[in-house]
Amino acid sequence: GIGAYAAAILAVKFNLSPFLTIPVGTLIGAVAGFLIGYPVLKLKSYYLSLATLGVGMAIQEFFKAADPLTGGEIGLYNLPNIKLGGFEFSSSFSHYYIVWSFALLTVFFCEFLSRSPFGSRLMAIHSDEEAAECVGIDVFKTKLKIFIFSSVIAAFAGTLFTHCSYGSIEPGEFSVTLSIKIITMVVIGGMYSIYGAVIGAVVISLLPELIRLIGSFASIDLTQVTHIEDVIFGIVLVIFIIFTPGGILKIRGESNNAADKRSFSSLRRVNSP
Repeated sequence: GIGAYAAAILAVKFNLSPFLTIPVGTLIGAVAGFLIGYPVLKLKSYYLSLATLGVGMAIQEFFKAADPLTGGEIGLYNLPNIKLGGFEFSSSFSHYYIVWSFALLTVFFCEFLSRSPFGSRLMAIHSDEEAAECVGIDVFKTKLKIFIFSSVIAAFAGTLFTHCSYGSIEPGEFSVTLSIKIITMVVIGGMYSIYGAVIGAVVISLLPELIRLIGSFASIDLTQVTHIEDVIFGIVLVIFIIFTPGGILKIRGESNNAADKRSFSSLRRVNSP
C-alpha cells in the first residue's frame, strides 16, 4: 500500500502526472522496503513472519489515522487515469492490458533472475541458511536485496492500482486479508515455481465467482454471508498446506530436494576458481 498511497498523495495533493507519481511512488516503496527489511530480516522463522505482519497492520492504521495526508478512513479521491498521447486508460479493458503487461514482464524477469547466480543463492538460502553461509553467501545482504526487489514490484503494482482504481483508494483495500490472499495464491500455485504464483492468482481470482455460482445453484446468496470469502480462503490455504504443500506446480517437476541440490551445485560452479 505504500507505493499506492505515495502515488495517490502526489497526484491529489501536488497535482502531479501519473508519469511522475508512478516512478516516485515506486522509489518511495523501495526506500520503505530497505527501512523495513534492514531490521526485520535479522529475525528468524515465525518472528520474521509476525514482524512483517505487524508492520503491515501498522502501516494500514497509519493510513487511517493520517487524515490530512491520506484522507483517513474515506481515502483519497479524484485520482487521475494514465494518459498516453490523446488516449486515456479509463476503462476496465484498458486497465486489463496495463496490468497484464506488467504482470507478464514481472514473471519473465523473475524467471531470468531465478536462472542467474543470484537466483541460485536465493535457492540455497531457502534450502539451508547455514549451509549457504558455509559456501560464502552473505545471507543477510542477499535477503535484503530480494526484499527490496520485492518491495519495488509491490510498490509499482500499487502505483498502477492507484491510477487504475476508478479514481479512489482507501485503507481497507490494503488490509491483512490482502496479505492472506497473496500467501494463499503462492501456496496454491507452488512456492517453488514462479508460474505457480500466476496459477494461484488465477485460482483465487476465480474463487469469488465460484462462490456465487454455488450459491445460485443452492438458491442462497453466499456473498451476503459476512467474510465468507475470507473463511473459504483460509480453508483452502489449510487444505493445501496439509495435503499439497508443494502446490499445483513444482520447479520443472522436480522434488524440493532435487531443486535444492541443483542450487548448491550451481553455487559450487560459480564459486569454483
